[in-house]
Amino acid sequence: MINPAKCCSSGSKSLPLVPKPVSVEHGKGCFVLTSDTILVTDEASKRTAVQLAAFLRPASGFNLAIASSAGHNGTIIALAQDKDMADLGSEGYRLEVTPERVSLTAPTQAGLFYAIQTLRQLLPPLIFSTRPMNMVEWRIPCLKINDHPRFEWRGLMLDTGHDFQHVPFILRFIDLMALHKFNTLHWHITDLGTFPLEIKNYPRLQDPASLGTRMRGEPKRGVKPGRYTQTEVREIVKYAAARHITVVPEIDMPGHSTPALIAYPEFDCPVSHKTGEWDRWEYCVGNEKTYGFLQDILTQVIELFPSEFIHIGGDECPKDHWKKCPICQAKMKAENLQNEDELQSYFVRRIEKFLNSKGRRLIGWDEILEGGLAPNAAVMAWRVDKQAATIAAKAGHDVVMALTSHLYFDFPETTTPLEKVYSFEPVPQGLTPEQASHILGAQAQMWTDNHPTEKEIERLVYPRACAVSEVVWSQADPRDDSGFVKRLSVHSQRLAALGIDFEVSAGKNV
Repeated sequence: MINPAKCCSSGSKSLPLVPKPVSVEHGKGCFVLTSDTILVTDEASKRTAVQLAAFLRPASGFNLAIASSAGHNGTIIALAQDKDMADLGSEGYRLEVTPERVSLTAPTQAGLFYAIQTLRQLLPPLIFSTRPMNMVEWRIPCLKINDHPRFEWRGLMLDTGHDFQHVPFILRFIDLMALHKFNTLHWHITDLGTFPLEIKNYPRLQDPASLGTRMRGEPKRGVKPGRYTQTEVREIVKYAAARHITVVPEIDMPGHSTPALIAYPEFDCPVSHKTGEWDRWEYCVGNEKTYGFLQDILTQVIELFPSEFIHIGGDECPKDHWKKCPICQAKMKAENLQNEDELQSYFVRRIEKFLNSKGRRLIGWDEILEGGLAPNAAVMAWRVDKQAATIAAKAGHDVVMALTSHLYFDFPETTTPLEKVYSFEPVPQGLTPEQASHILGAQAQMWTDNHPTEKEIERLVYPRACAVSEVVWSQADPRDDSGFVKRLSVHSQRLAALGIDFEVSAGKNV
């Protein structure tokens, strides 16, 4: 067990916080959380105070009172929203600890929520236990922290399109994201393995039995069938929003659409297919009925997800069928398109126009650059050799960095070790400040092509996600290379209390 007294060492210059805050001013002494501590909150911050009390209750056993004023002589944790703190941006916060009082202030409730995550990490690691730790003294070192994120898009991607994860696991995944101040869950809902999202009027999309029997007569490569009702999706979105995480849904199109095309082959190109699992891959984008089908799906997706961005995939779309398809070739002739790349661009532009009409923005993998990018679309750059981020940013398009080289967590740690993830710089070299402003941030990808269990997903994501959290939150200069592993060694105890175990070598340099 960590000695709580060490948390109050006034000489300490490096707190074990992940991600690292912008600035810390150390004080003397400690604040001690007790059952008599009162949470004092303004009207705007009551819900956040309730969240803080819930976070602290399991390990401490304290049912902390929440009040609108102090009214007693004991210790106080005060939460307040101050809209005039513009210098911290929309997600920044200030945290001040004295022996009698902890003050958390922020311009928004999101900032106040991030202040809570820092406060939790200032307590002994056992505060993250799910059962009472009665012998622990809950000390917090006296200090002042000013903090705000570097990037506005701080994300992780979870893939249910290759393999299914259950709702409780997704909620836990969100809780772990919140602890590390991530604010975007890119939910890769559909892909080659499954279309688990309930879409009214299209019940065969969710029919894994049909998929299994119609693809070589056997379940496809160990895919775990599962379904999300629209009620469950709303629960997930609401749960994430309460933790200031936006869920960005991805419905793959025009490629990676095998389950949908097996369920509804009338939206496939009327050409001969090879015998095999992946013969049906891309929609027939010359067929006007395809657009009606996809708009029906996207209309329901928009109703479920309030996010500004809707992800359409757009990656790895073979065009052999389009070249042989009389409907696609007729569309190319009618629209004066020179090649199939321009046909895909035509498709993306039409989908973007539809999303814009609903008040949303399109984002897709960097293949959407091919053939000309839709005017307001954002790019998710994943291919290292294509320099898509630089091309898109120079053209004035927003970019999210998601490179295979550093941010694909389905790759084993031997391929993408912790130190490599920590070394990632989201802003490509050679951009002007104006162009660099189009780099919204970065995210790590957890693909499930290899069918990991939910436990294996957590093992692959952590501790590498800890490094990503610091890459997207903390300031670039100076990057705390020498101290990260030391901070992570303490942070690993927090995660162990939450059921995630990993070893950190104290002698390893990051």
